[in-house]
Amino acid sequence: MTKTILFRADGNAVTGLGHLYRLFSLVEIFKPSYEFVFVTKETSTASVIPKDYNKTIIPKSITTEQEADWFASNFSPKTHLIIADGYQFTSAYQKNIKRKGFKLIYIDDLATEYMYADVVINHSPYLEESHYKKEPYTRLALGTKYALLRPLFLEEAKTSRTISVVDTAFVCFGGADPYNLSLKAVEALLQIKEFKNIHVVLGGAYQHEEIFNLEKSFPDTIKTHQNLSEETLINVMRECNFAIAPASTILYELCCVKMPILSGYYVDNQELIYKGFLANEAIYKGGNMKTHETTVFSSKIKTILKDQKFNRQIEAQKKLFDDKIVSRHLKIVQEIC
Repeated sequence: MTKTILFRADGNAVTGLGHLYRLFSLVEIFKPSYEFVFVTKETSTASVIPKDYNKTIIPKSITTEQEADWFASNFSPKTHLIIADGYQFTSAYQKNIKRKGFKLIYIDDLATEYMYADVVINHSPYLEESHYKKEPYTRLALGTKYALLRPLFLEEAKTSRTISVVDTAFVCFGGADPYNLSLKAVEALLQIKEFKNIHVVLGGAYQHEEIFNLEKSFPDTIKTHQNLSEETLINVMRECNFAIAPASTILYELCCVKMPILSGYYVDNQELIYKGFLANEAIYKGGNMKTHETTVFSSKIKTILKDQKFNRQIEAQKKLFDDKIVSRHLKIVQEIC
């Protein structure tokens, strides 16, 4: 019997939207073959969830400790499996879900919890099985061969690209961008004469105003974008030949389109991804971007432009993804149903 998949994640302006968007990529992979429900807390920014998704809201009165009981009261473990993405889904949470009889796939970033899930997916190219403590039955699906990418990006990863001129930049710092790094990166790009166009993609939880004022001051150079569809986002990326972005899902997507990328991290879950991409020479070294000011971005961009070995990096990006990613994810669910 084919089970219905319960996708479980939260996100808002405070916590960011990364866990939501990452599960959206899996929804797109699975929805042609499986019935699904997207399950999120009442405190999430539900407006970013695609309107055509069947969704269920967990009341904010339900604590994380009570969720296993809530799931068992609302869904049968015989006909449903859970795919969960979020830091709150600790060892205790996983154990409680398993006790209720559910099959559980957990999307991980940090490799810090003891794992009770049936399958743990971590798409960082840095982590190995030795980093994990787990139950004997727990299967690990590690590395970019299990990348959490939407189908159009997986298709884009198969294409080739070379870059000889860098003059159009892409900037994105996630759903909320709490440190307003988008503004600082754009200010740095404006100081460098090579850049004629700057595309800034802002997330659904972005709450700063300065970038829009800057766009008004430089209308021929800066173009801001929000709430882009998958197809439109790829088209914007294709127009660009340089990018600044953190080591989150957006980095995976940029590597599929292929261009020189200055990347780093500003929250814990991005650091291991950053280390993996850096070790594979797929990005330029941005380090901890949390406290980067405009001058730091400017200095790093100028260093990259002097390097000029863009296509070596593009080749490294191309090697990270193959054409079997979708089939691997489908096989995971098929094997535990």
